[in-house]
Amino acid sequence: MNARLAFCLLALLSGSPVFPVLGDEPLRVPLTLEVALRRATERHPQLEVRRAGERAVEARREQAALRPNPTVEVALENALGTGDLQGVRSLETTVQAQQTLERGGKREKRVAVAGQDRESAARETDVIQTEVLNATAIAYVTVLAAQQRLELAETPVALARETLAAVSARVQAGAGATAEVARARVALAMAEAEVARNQSQLHAARTTLATLWGGEPQDVGLLPGRVRTTDALPPEATLRAALDRHARLEWQRSLVAGRRLALTLEQAQTVPDVTVAGGIRFLRAGNDAAFVAGVSMPLLRRNQNQGLIRAARETVNGAEWELRGAERALRAEFSAAWLDLQSALAAAQALRREALPPTDEALALVREAYRSGQLPLIDVLDAQREQIQLRRELLECETAFALALARVDGLTSTTFPHTTALLLSE
Repeated sequence: MNARLAFCLLALLSGSPVFPVLGDEPLRVPLTLEVALRRATERHPQLEVRRAGERAVEARREQAALRPNPTVEVALENALGTGDLQGVRSLETTVQAQQTLERGGKREKRVAVAGQDRESAARETDVIQTEVLNATAIAYVTVLAAQQRLELAETPVALARETLAAVSARVQAGAGATAEVARARVALAMAEAEVARNQSQLHAARTTLATLWGGEPQDVGLLPGRVRTTDALPPEATLRAALDRHARLEWQRSLVAGRRLALTLEQAQTVPDVTVAGGIRFLRAGNDAAFVAGVSMPLLRRNQNQGLIRAARETVNGAEWELRGAERALRAEFSAAWLDLQSALAAAQALRREALPPTDEALALVREAYRSGQLPLIDVLDAQREQIQLRRELLECETAFALALARVDGLTSTTFPHTTALLLSE
């Protein structure tokens, strides 16, 4: 049995995750959109920062649940005086402990505020993750489009080489002018320059995508799938309904809830806490001792926390307005993406159904007429340029459609179901 085949079989039977190798290059799982989204979610630096922030908020929640510490007081009286109180002959020592008892449910409200802060931190992480996923989907579609642009740019090179060979043969046979060879060579050089430009753009697009998970351009490789259009759009009403579950709105709602809890905490501060104290007083005379106790409570006359309560109310109002603004912004963002989606689909369908077939037919007729000596080379080159330009415009419309669909998906789902289905459809 072949050694490489035996290695593959052994890996499969053992369930080992080790990939077999072909030469020096390991076989890698194709980088689908799903894989790219997972990589970005697991490795994006900004998400790691947010996760650390969540752990910090959780620590503050634990701190909020703690009660005030008791205090111990030692008081010395009747010492270092005059007359009978000289020195420490009449010294009296009092040792007592004090404990503040929180009233008005301060501790419970403080814990509730901290718990809501933890919820808001998690929702903010979801917002950052949504932004990372959106950027990943856009970058992925951009790489696919760049791949197809390069593929399309390579077609004129093949045509130019074929044309140059045909022209050279005609000139050698005495059926063509020498100037036609020069024109064919210019067309070939321009086509090759276009290929080089598209190669550079593809490398830049791969770099942008790989950066989202801290990778390198070579980690991207040749992506599976193609940008294209669908015959029909997904149901708009269903997608608009999903906007209400967007991470940005969930975060804003959690902020509103947190501000309301903070208001109740400030209102609880108007209930004065009680401090109880108890201890023993040691009397110098006769070495006697006595129990002492006390209760203290602040008198809320001037400072009733009215300023902070009013500030908390205004903070609630501001958070509610931010929620309304986020709802309007999401609806506007969806409407813009949906309009781009409709426009790109209409343009692509018009080019594919009405413009491309006659252009392909015209190029075939012109090439045949040139071979039979009925048309000059310049007509062939013009027909080729027209066809390639039309295919480029079609690709740009398909790219605009895929990008708009990714934007719509990013507003309505974190799994990008419609974009994934589009890119992998046949």
